Amino acid sequence: MQRGNQRNRQLDLWVGTPLLNLLASFRRRRTQRPANPQRIGVICSPALGDTLLFSGPLQDLRAALPEAHIVHLCMQQNLAAAEIIPGADKRVLIDLTKPPETIRRIRAQRFDVLLDFTSWQRLTAFYTMLSGAQFTVGFHSPGQYRSRGYDRVVSHTADRHEVDNLRALLAGSGVVPPVLDPHAPAVVIPEVGPAPLAEERDLVVFHPWASGQNSALREWPEDRWVELARRLVRPETLFVITGAPSDKPRMTPLLERLEAAGLRAVPFVSPDGFLSLTRLLRRSRLVVSVNTGVMHLAAIAGAPTVSLNGPTAEHRWGARGRCCANVQPADGSGGYLHLGFEFKGQPTDVIERITVDQVAAACEALTARCGGVTVEAR
Repeated sequence: MQRGNQRNRQLDLWVGTPLLNLLASFRRRRTQRPANPQRIGVICSPALGDTLLFSGPLQDLRAALPEAHIVHLCMQQNLAAAEIIPGADKRVLIDLTKPPETIRRIRAQRFDVLLDFTSWQRLTAFYTMLSGAQFTVGFHSPGQYRSRGYDRVVSHTADRHEVDNLRALLAGSGVVPPVLDPHAPAVVIPEVGPAPLAEERDLVVFHPWASGQNSALREWPEDRWVELARRLVRPETLFVITGAPSDKPRMTPLLERLEAAGLRAVPFVSPDGFLSLTRLLRRSRLVVSVNTGVMHLAAIAGAPTVSLNGPTAEHRWGARGRCCANVQPADGSGGYLHLGFEFKGQPTDVIERITVDQVAAACEALTARCGGVTVEAR
C-alpha cells in the first residue's frame, strides 16, 4: 500500500476501515504476550526510506531475543532495502493487493508474535489481525481508525522521529534490548570486487530527486546544486549525481551545467539495487540529498550526510546518524509532513526557501566535525 497513490489510500480508508473494525468487533483481545516467543514476525511500511529507518529497531529486536527466529514480511517495493538491513533470519514476500494469498503466506509462518510497524495502513492491520499469531502489537495513529484488531496498542505520535516511534512499539510490546550504539552503521554490504569509482580520491554525492507523492515539492532548484558544487569543490573532487533509472533524463541537464561551470561530474545509477550505491556513499567525503530513501541509506551507512528538508519535517523524518546534518528553511516554514501525505492547503515552495549559504555552511560544519573521513578509511 503506497502512500503516494491517492486511489489506494482512499480505498484503504473507505473500504479497509469499516471492514477492519467490523471484524475486530468479533475478536477477543489477548492480554498476555507469550513469555518466550520463538517465532516473531515483523512488518514495516513498504516505502524504501521507512524500511531503512526500520533497520535500527530490527537490530534492537535481534539483540533482545537472539535465539528467536525473526521473519520480515516484505513487499516488492521495499525488498531491496530489506535485503541489506540485518536482524531477520528470513524474508517472506507478500502482496498486499492479494488478500487470500497474503493471509495464507502469513499464517503459514505460525508466528508466536507479530509486530506491525506500519502507522496508517488499515490493510496491514487487517492482515495482522488474521495472521493466526498468538499475540499481535501495532500502532494507534490518531485519525487512522486501525488499532482495534491488535492485542496490544502503542501510540504513534507526531512529536518524535519515526525511529523513536518504531522503538516505542518495541518497548510497548515488552521487548527490552541491551544498550546499543544508536548511530552505528546499520546496513550489511558484501565488499566483493572493486568499489564504484575506486580510482577517485574525493567523491561528493548529490542526490537531487525524491520519489512518491508530490515529489517535486521536495526537490531543490537545479541552479543551486551547481552553486553548491562551486562552494564544495577541491582540486580532485568528482561530483557524482545519483538517481533511479527513471531519473536519467533529468541527470543530463544537471551534468551539463556542472561541466559548463568547470566541474567534474558523472551520473551513477546503481546496477544492483542498493549494493553498489551503498559502497559509493560510504566512500564519499559528503552526501547531499533531498529527504528521500537515498538520504536515509547514506545516513545509516555512516556517510557524512546533509539532508534538505522542505515539506518533510526534520523532527519526524530528518537524517539520523553520527555524521548527519539537517537543513530547513530559515523562516521556520515547511515541516508539515507527518505520515507523508498531508500536502493539501500547504505551501508548495518551502524547499526553495533553503539557501545555498545554509547548505554550504552545514556541509562545512559537518566536514569539520566528521573529519572528512569516509567509512571505508576509518
